[in-house]
Amino acid sequence: MIRPRTSDDLDACAAIAAAVHDVDGYPSFLGDDTFASFIAPPDALGAWVAANDEGIVGHVVLRPHSAPASATLAARELGVDPEQLGFVARLLVAPDARRRGVARRLLEHVVDEARQRRLLTVLDVVTRDLAAIALYDATGWRRLGSHTLSLRSGEKLDLLVYAAP
Repeated sequence: MIRPRTSDDLDACAAIAAAVHDVDGYPSFLGDDTFASFIAPPDALGAWVAANDEGIVGHVVLRPHSAPASATLAARELGVDPEQLGFVARLLVAPDARRRGVARRLLEHVVDEARQRRLLTVLDVVTRDLAAIALYDATGWRRLGSHTLSLRSGEKLDLLVYAAP
């Protein structure tokens, strides 16, 4: 079941983010954030969770922004203004709930939500997140291009930018 995230869900979602980080290294960077603030960015247009009988097993956010270079690249490739984009973010599935279609259902849901808002759905992903890239490729997302993001720490992350099918 996919439903809107509530404030009561934040602890469970933060625990999933911590577990995913331990297994996959995602999120690649937190900056000054905690896992709880990472999953609940203040600019979220919406946030949803996937739940089953065991509790919350997944999470996704729709945002109006991502890395500026990602927005510029996506807008250019799609021939739209950056304000017409909706970015998938904070897509997380608990490690013990994987391979059950949770991420696919969350992706479908967030794309539907973006379309209802008349937004083109895009996302960016760090190139070392191979499982996420395999999911996007397998579900028909289209690669728009790539760029390198420089963090305040001096670290550089190579990103791929995708558009929804």
